[in-house]
Amino acid sequence: MASLHLVIIFCSFALFQTTILPNLVGDVLLTRLESPYDAPGDAIIPFGSTVTVESGTTVRFPRGSQLIVRGTLLAKGTPDRRIIFTSSTSALYQDQQQIHRTSGANIRFRLVDGSSVQNGLLQMYFKNRWRYVCTEFYRWFDYDATLTCRMMGFRNGSVIPYRINGSEPPWYGLQIDHPACRPFVDEHVLDCPGVSVPPRLGLHICDDKQYVRLQCDGFFDPLTVLNWGGIVFERKFSTNKLTDIPEISDAASPLYNDLNQRPSILNYVDILHAGLRPELTIRSYAERFAALTVFDNLVNPLFDNITVLYSASDGMNFSNVGSSVKLKNSVSAYNRGHGITVTSRYGNVTLDNVHVYDNGGDGVYYAMNNTEWSEREQEESPKRLYKSFCETANTVEFPSYFTYRPPAAGTCCTQAFSSMYNTRLTVHFQSVFLGDYRTRYRIELYNGLFDMMPLLANVTFNRTIESLSSSSNELLVRLCHSCDDVRSLSCWNQSDRIELYVVNDDGRDADMHIWNSRIVNNSLNGVRVVNLRSLIEINQTIINHNQRHGLDIDSGAGALWTYHSKFNSNGEDGIHMIYDGGERRIFYSDISFNHQHGLSVRPDSAPTGFLLSSLTFPTFACRQLTFVNGSSIRSNGFYGLWHRATCHPSLFYVNGSLFERSVYDAIRFDSCQHEWRPQKVIDYQFRSPLVPLNSLLPPPPPPSIIYQAPLNIYPDYPPWIPVALLYANETGNTVMNITWNRFLNNKRVGLRFNPIQNVLGDIANNSFIGHENGALLIVGNQSNWIEDVYLRNV
Repeated sequence: MASLHLVIIFCSFALFQTTILPNLVGDVLLTRLESPYDAPGDAIIPFGSTVTVESGTTVRFPRGSQLIVRGTLLAKGTPDRRIIFTSSTSALYQDQQQIHRTSGANIRFRLVDGSSVQNGLLQMYFKNRWRYVCTEFYRWFDYDATLTCRMMGFRNGSVIPYRINGSEPPWYGLQIDHPACRPFVDEHVLDCPGVSVPPRLGLHICDDKQYVRLQCDGFFDPLTVLNWGGIVFERKFSTNKLTDIPEISDAASPLYNDLNQRPSILNYVDILHAGLRPELTIRSYAERFAALTVFDNLVNPLFDNITVLYSASDGMNFSNVGSSVKLKNSVSAYNRGHGITVTSRYGNVTLDNVHVYDNGGDGVYYAMNNTEWSEREQEESPKRLYKSFCETANTVEFPSYFTYRPPAAGTCCTQAFSSMYNTRLTVHFQSVFLGDYRTRYRIELYNGLFDMMPLLANVTFNRTIESLSSSSNELLVRLCHSCDDVRSLSCWNQSDRIELYVVNDDGRDADMHIWNSRIVNNSLNGVRVVNLRSLIEINQTIINHNQRHGLDIDSGAGALWTYHSKFNSNGEDGIHMIYDGGERRIFYSDISFNHQHGLSVRPDSAPTGFLLSSLTFPTFACRQLTFVNGSSIRSNGFYGLWHRATCHPSLFYVNGSLFERSVYDAIRFDSCQHEWRPQKVIDYQFRSPLVPLNSLLPPPPPPSIIYQAPLNIYPDYPPWIPVALLYANETGNTVMNITWNRFLNNKRVGLRFNPIQNVLGDIANNSFIGHENGALLIVGNQSNWIEDVYLRNV
């Protein structure tokens, strides 16, 4: 009997034995037979070392500890034997938000439009709706902010005055002028005298007032959070400081920056209960703490079948990355912050078959940091060296970085590019500097190696513009410098320059591709984009049931292409765009059952996200195009499609779509109400761009500042586009085509144009059924220029 007990004791000991994680220097193999491994603290894989993890292995870390990868990590699991990185404690992470104080009125707080869930504009959930908090005299102080942050599960807070720019501030405000929180008396912001008084509410109560912006940090009760730190992929730079926190030195260190280093690979890996941000480093390195972090890497790891759950901060964070990001077949869910965060200086992010759901922030947060490379970064990678645009021979290697410095006032330089067959070339602009406000640049793009080839774009600008692409594998770029008075000494300045680069890809080089993915049930936006530069492509993706917008594009300029996707049942708009503009293609998509608008577009705008994210070089649009084709926009809380006015030449095409049961109008289109238009543009209104100029016609007007000439940057545009779209003018026309649509049972009217001005086009072959106030509402512009009214109306 004694021997039987001894056997049971030995078997039990063998079942629960663990292995101390060894020193990860050199070539190290972590095997499944010796699993699980327990790390005593932070584990570092130094440069030149390779750690291989067998399938089925478990590695556990204590509270707040990280696995810092500066060498190579090869963790290749299998579908039935996944690799697990988790916390050494069995306690599950509990979200601390809103758990410290219960309220019979169900009052809650959150921060929106910031780079993380710990900073942004304050919203309060009051009377069954999230409302922005504003103040007229701004008597909010740090103690008020601290108590408010504690209601959201954080420890401390500070307040920053903030006023939203733009002609249309957010709806649904709540005014709290002075919380008057009392130290050592009030434990929560709901106890403060200024908050306990019923606040002023209204749809536009916060117009012309300051919004409350807070910065929170820490956890309300950090000792109850037992998560480990997570996996951090980073580069190590030479430094004299004795610390494990990576420093960014002023000079490159070739020892730690070998581009030929083998990239890390993670396949079939689970990262659980991570993301704890150490209190001492959160302010200096806040962006580096997520369950899975890629920080400032030259070569990003390869991720496939990654699962990140229950992070105390963001699920995945790609911060300051300078190369492509590709994530496939992965899950990020139940995290306290954003599901996936990308802050990129390169773009080209691909999310393929990614499921992002039930996160405390945005499902996917993307921000383009469009700044030039520093001297250190150019030393690290020879491909990043800026070459002279005017002195370099024709280029065939990509990406190629250039600095354009005009040799003298009014001069031009030309550069030709050639890539592999079946690829396209894209020109990205990093920064534009001008010493005098009367000075500007002009860029001409030709679809070939010579200027006799088709002209793709002719843009005059004095600030950073959206990216421009070719339609073939050859491109000619001409940059010119000009000013009002070339004889003036201030016309040409030695500091005038443009930093740009050219890349090649199978198609247009995009900011982000989201394919075959599912982004649902997140506490803020499904997808949020700050400072769009080139293209966001969403294909066969579901973005549903998020508490704010399904897709929020906040600042920048560029294209949005959505195909066969769904933006349904979101708390605010299905697609919400406040930015400078660009091209919008909504093809064969479903935008329905959203609580506010289905699709809301506000071009030529200065939105909130750019200011909150402190971006240095925002991007501006050089074209305004809207195409809605074969889509279904149904049962939205306000407008099905609300397109604000743009005073640039534009296209607005809605064809073959269904608009049904909107509470307001199916389509509301606001037109530009400027009175003046150049007479030459009126004369050329209906001339086809394919018809060559002849002696009977005067020369075309020159393009104006900050806009383009030819719009046919893609070959599929119809050849009969009016010339008003080919030569820019100060006010511009909108060419409209609304045909073959069905408008059914919308509450007010099917189409609203009030007033209609500077619009040309037709409304034909549509069905209007069951509208209380009629099918169409078209109101004249009441122009004083009576003789020109017929040109401005449909």
